[in-house]
Amino acid sequence: MSFRTMQFPGMKITAIESDGEQARINIDYAIIIKNMDDAEQDTRWYGKGVMQIRELAIDSDDFPEFPATVESADVKDNQITYRDEVVIPVQYHGNVGITIKFADHDTPIKFIGEHMDFDLTGHEKYIEHISQ
Repeated sequence: MSFRTMQFPGMKITAIESDGEQARINIDYAIIIKNMDDAEQDTRWYGKGVMQIRELAIDSDDFPEFPATVESADVKDNQITYRDEVVIPVQYHGNVGITIKFADHDTPIKFIGEHMDFDLTGHEKYIEHISQ
């Protein structure tokens, strides 16, 4: 089965908009690893997209200066937490959210809500082949 994972370290975020009900995280540079069945190597790509968290229960407002580089991230899907990478597209429901630690910013941001989704917008751009 083929799948794509998005890696958070090194990701570039251009803006975060939050109104207390929903948060939109504008991702300008996301590293995508494409894993294909029976392929000898995976491939690395980059792309853009928007992560949305709706029906917020926890909302942050201490944002870094944008654009900002992600140092690490934890993605919460109910009882499971994914550290620094997640399979895309993301379509989670329940107790879901994200905690992001930015380079050069002391306070992590955290959004927890009822719905979270992410998919790439436009076409990904090829970077390189990588060993598995």
